[in-house]
Amino acid sequence: MLHLSNVSHAVNHFQNQMMTMLYPYIMADLGMTYTAVGVLSAICSVLSSICQGGYGFLTPFFSRCKLLGFGNLGIALGTLMSGLAPSYPALILARGVASVGSSAQHPVGYSILSSYFPKNRGAVMALNTSVSNVGTLVATPLATALLLVMGWRQIFFVVTIASVVMGVVYFFFRDYGVPNRSGSGRARLVQGLGSYRRMLKNRNMMLIACVFMVGGAGRDGGVNQIYFAPHLANDFGYSKLTIGILITAISAGSILGPLVFGWLSDKFSRVRMLQASLALSFAGTLWVAHLGPGEIMLFISLLLYSAFTSSRGTQTQAIVADAAANEDRDAAFSLYFLLGFLSQPFWVLVTGFLMDNAGFATALTLLSGTYIVGIFVLSFMKDERRPRVVEEIVE
Repeated sequence: MLHLSNVSHAVNHFQNQMMTMLYPYIMADLGMTYTAVGVLSAICSVLSSICQGGYGFLTPFFSRCKLLGFGNLGIALGTLMSGLAPSYPALILARGVASVGSSAQHPVGYSILSSYFPKNRGAVMALNTSVSNVGTLVATPLATALLLVMGWRQIFFVVTIASVVMGVVYFFFRDYGVPNRSGSGRARLVQGLGSYRRMLKNRNMMLIACVFMVGGAGRDGGVNQIYFAPHLANDFGYSKLTIGILITAISAGSILGPLVFGWLSDKFSRVRMLQASLALSFAGTLWVAHLGPGEIMLFISLLLYSAFTSSRGTQTQAIVADAAANEDRDAAFSLYFLLGFLSQPFWVLVTGFLMDNAGFATALTLLSGTYIVGIFVLSFMKDERRPRVVEEIVE
C-alpha cells in the first residue's frame, strides 16, 4: 500500500506541477491576467477543500482504495477537458473536475498510511510527501521538454493516460485496516458524525488546522506552483530552459525538506521541530522576495526556500494522526484538509492582486509574515505523540 500510495501521490503532483510551466502559455492564449489565474486556482481550491471534508462520511460505506481509484479517473477526465478548453470559463470547469478527483488523495491516502505505520508516522508521511514531490520534480523538466515539441493542449492529452492507469490499478487492491463498516447505514452515518464531532472538540486538531490555514505558501497547488514561473518569465525575462531549471530547484527542495524534518519530528518534539521549520520558512520567503536576477543565487535560494516551506505539511499531518484514534482518523484528515485548504483561495487571490498592482516582492513579503503567526499558534499546543502511539501498539 505504501508504494501504491506513493506512486499515486506522485502522479497527482505531476499533474499539478506541470501547470506551473504551462500557465505562461495558457495565459497568453486565453488572455488571462495574474488575477484571473488566481481566481481559477481559488475556485479549484474551494472545490477540492469541500470535497476533502466529506471523506470521513464516505469511508464507513466505501473502500478507501475504490475512492482513490475513482478519484484518479476524475483527474483524468478533468485533464482531458483542460486540453479541449476553448475559453477561460471552460478551463475553470475542466480544472474544477480535476480538483474534485484529486481531493481524495490527501485525506484518504494519509489515513491509510497512518493506520499502517503508527510507530513512525512522521518518517512514512515524509517519504510519501517526498516521493510525491518526485512527480513534481519530473514534471518541470518534462513539461519544459514537451513545450519544445508540442503545445500546452497536447500535453494535457498525453498526461491524461497516467491518471487513467492509476485509477484502474487501485481497483485491484484491498483496503486493510479499514474503518468499522458493520451495522446499518444509519449506524455508520452516526459513527461518522461522532468522529467529526470528537475531532472538532480536539484542541490539537483545531490548532494544527489553524497552522495549516495561516501559512501562505508551500502547499500543493498554491503560490509556488502558480506564480513563480510567470514571475521569472515576465519580471526577469528568462527563457523556457532557464525557468525550467529554476523551477526544478523548487521541486528538488520539496523532496529534501519533508524527508529531513519528518525524520527529525519522529526523534524530537513535533511541535518544536515545526516551529523551527516555520522560522526558517519566514527567513527563506523574505530572502526570495527581495532577490534579484542571477541564476546561480536564485537556484540555491529557491532550493532552500522550498525545502523549508514544503516541510510544514508532513509535520502537521503527523500531528493530526497522533491526535486521532484509529476510528476517527478518516474524519480527522478530512477536517484537517478542509480547514487547511480553505484559506488557500484567499492567499492565491491576494498574491495575484499584489503581483498585478505592487509586484512580486511585496506579495511574498506579506506571505513571509504568515509563518510567524503559525509559530505563535503552536505555542498553545502540546505534543501528544508518544502516549497515542503506545496506546495503539497495545491495542
